[in-house]
Amino acid sequence: MRAPRLSGLLGATVAVVVCATVAMLPRSLARDPRPARVEVEPGPPGLVDRIDDQLGARMPSLDDDDRRLLARTVVAEAELARLDPLLVLAVIEVESSFDPRALSGAGARGLMQLQDATMQREIERSGLTPGDPHDPVLNVQAGVRYLRRCLDSFTREDVGLMAYNAGPNLVLYHLQKGELPEILQVYPRRVRAELRRLRRSLGQAPAPALADARRAPVVAE
Repeated sequence: MRAPRLSGLLGATVAVVVCATVAMLPRSLARDPRPARVEVEPGPPGLVDRIDDQLGARMPSLDDDDRRLLARTVVAEAELARLDPLLVLAVIEVESSFDPRALSGAGARGLMQLQDATMQREIERSGLTPGDPHDPVLNVQAGVRYLRRCLDSFTREDVGLMAYNAGPNLVLYHLQKGELPEILQVYPRRVRAELRRLRRSLGQAPAPALADARRAPVVAE
């Protein structure tokens, strides 16, 4: 039998020492962890902070982590939809006064007051994970996407807002008749008034016309 080669003995000794050293390390150091993912805030610098402050004033019962997640969602969804995030906040204020448990007499739910069928379509269309329609994050995700589709379906932002509130088919019916009733026009005025208030309170200049519509097929309510 040949004697073990020196290099083989040395390698085995090193391997034993390494294994023993690793075994002595704390678990957190003994692993080879993946680098932590760095979260990048959506939108311009500081915008999520300002939205977070607004949510804190209107939803004081929401804990810090949930509020921050909601602020990030508002900014990210608005950016994706080419909308001013403050317009999203204005719609939420007019629709539900920032009450995530809001339920209208017609069955509209949550911060952005979506009907069950409307929310379900937006969840399926966008591949969102189904959940509680009163969940603030899910409601905003579906609501902003539905708002974008309403704005895309009509030539003017105020008419798109009417469609979001009253239903696109009703708005289309009145457009075909040649007039929009005064009762439908109240909603976009309220949203615009709230948007102006938000911009004053945040010292923010009017945003570009991100919500200008691109003509698209009319959506069905």
